[in-house]
Amino acid sequence: MKRTLTLCMTGGLLAVSATPAFAWDEFGHVVVAAVAWDGMTPQARARAIQLLQSAPPGSGLGRGFSSGSLSPAEQLRLFGSASHWPDDIRSPRHPGHGLHRGNRHFVNLFWEQRFDFGPVRTATRPPFGDLLNDMPALRRDLTGSSRGDAAIALAWIIHLVGDIHQPLHSSSRITPLDPNGDRGGNDFGLRGSPDNLHSFWDGLITRNHRQRSGESAQAYLQRVAGGISSRNPRSRFTAELAATNPDDWARESLVLAQRSVYRNPLRRERLPSRAYELRALAAAEPRIALAGYRLADLLNQAIGR
Repeated sequence: MKRTLTLCMTGGLLAVSATPAFAWDEFGHVVVAAVAWDGMTPQARARAIQLLQSAPPGSGLGRGFSSGSLSPAEQLRLFGSASHWPDDIRSPRHPGHGLHRGNRHFVNLFWEQRFDFGPVRTATRPPFGDLLNDMPALRRDLTGSSRGDAAIALAWIIHLVGDIHQPLHSSSRITPLDPNGDRGGNDFGLRGSPDNLHSFWDGLITRNHRQRSGESAQAYLQRVAGGISSRNPRSRFTAELAATNPDDWARESLVLAQRSVYRNPLRRERLPSRAYELRALAAAEPRIALAGYRLADLLNQAIGR
């Protein structure tokens, strides 16, 4: 039976940069985490909190949270904060910066288009990026390592399951203008803010689901995560949820990039039209929901028994 989505986030956790970065942006990752939390067993939730509270002090993971008993709202806040910790540690000022692994956030699966909106061609270039290579080791660390190492692995898994469902984290399009690939749309420049295609897709959820005047952080997250789950219920994804290999998830994202990202009337050095953005949002929301459902299944199996 589906549990009621119970969310409580502080304004600090939901403070999102005006310029989306990485994938998804901070709020997008928190939404994935909230959808997953709703589908996790009590045992998986308890173990996840236990691990995160055991994170190495120097990692900065879970900082600001008590090491003692947490309320249900605080538990979800801690789980949500772990979802964007791997992006937070990109900053050299973050105490966990030494744990940053930049190439872990993506896998570039190369493909070719000789002209915009032309036929999709297979590229012979091998994949680049460590996302798929590192996931098996992280899953082993989640259950077979010390609590400190398992906490770090858990934060990375929460984050990477979100990343792999962003289509531009599994794609690098080769064209005459980008003969080495466009690095997941990072080299596809747009004029304005966001200034490239990757950032445009990262921020779709945040830009199109703004916090309303007078709306609490709890109500805001509950509205967005609950709305995405309701519009994209788990029952819609029976076939997709049977696919448990992250390699398959990456291939899904690649196909989505080819069909839904690089499409008419997208143009370089122009902000995409509102019509394009609405179609992109319609493609992104199911990926957010599916990421949450798959993350819940992964954690229920690994730490929920």
